[in-house]
Amino acid sequence: MKNSRKTSSKITLTEVAQKVGVSPITVSRALNKPEKVSPHLRETILKAVEETGYVPDFAARALASRHSNLVGVLTSLLGSSVFPPVMRGLEDRAHGTGIRLQYANTRYDPKEEIYQLKQFCGQNPTGILIGGVQLDPVVLDILRQTTCPVVQFIDISLPPVDMAVGINNAAAGVAAVEHLRQQGYRRIAFIASRLDIPVRMRLSGFQTRLEEEGLYREDLVVMIGAESGVAAAGPVLDQLYAIEPELDAIFCATDEIATGFLFECQRRGIAVPDRLGICGFTDLEFAAYTVPSLTSIRTPLYALGYKGLDMVLRAREGRVSEKVVDMGFELVARDSTRRKG
Repeated sequence: MKNSRKTSSKITLTEVAQKVGVSPITVSRALNKPEKVSPHLRETILKAVEETGYVPDFAARALASRHSNLVGVLTSLLGSSVFPPVMRGLEDRAHGTGIRLQYANTRYDPKEEIYQLKQFCGQNPTGILIGGVQLDPVVLDILRQTTCPVVQFIDISLPPVDMAVGINNAAAGVAAVEHLRQQGYRRIAFIASRLDIPVRMRLSGFQTRLEEEGLYREDLVVMIGAESGVAAAGPVLDQLYAIEPELDAIFCATDEIATGFLFECQRRGIAVPDRLGICGFTDLEFAAYTVPSLTSIRTPLYALGYKGLDMVLRAREGRVSEKVVDMGFELVARDSTRRKG
């Protein structure tokens, strides 16, 4: 039996242009650099593209030009609850620009970082955003050799290869300690699941500030398994109280870890914040609704994603104004650290 499907030649850019009554260059500009085409004409061209079924040849476009319209986003946070707001910011900034976002999860693995970065670079990307990763020396070398804009996001504590957007995580670590000290806490532990660059900087600020008062203790810095989350709170509390029976506060690298300790304290009848103060990081939406409500460092995740891609697009047009953008943070004090009196 013969195949009943009709075969047809691929619709070309020229055919779309003829349908609209413009040049192929104008159609190409509407698809690749829509900001250079009037809104009315852009809508007319996009409608013609939809009606004709035209599919851009991205591979040919990348070969014919210096870069494709792909922006690679390389991160170890893809599976975490932190990343969705960042992604929304990226997607909103990409809307209507013709930019294709491609995400890769490095899984905190230096070899995976190198592999995924090479995959991006092989596609002649318009830009690369990289954040929450280990930044192996090989990765840094590859980034320095790229011809497209590179934006490191989430942390600005270290000098960037090209550009950076985020918060000063070391300063945020200092702010958390100062808040806990103001509330009278002295024996303060630090809990994290991974020492990626942002968390490493938070720990650095935490350590520096406590050392100034002679209160830093390396034995109160505990790393838990990446997948442990809430389940790790019980064993870690046992470990900490065995080391320091008078432990009175915990600074957690994420809100998820902090919530695990809130649950465990409720189970054991440990009074929060009077007996044990708990501070998280990121200020995810649920932090305001835990019982007691969770003190946290608020980070502008949506704005971070939006600004990160905006920096790539501006660099593509030669309109770079700032190489490093500090989005700022805010310590949101709530009941989990607010001692009476």
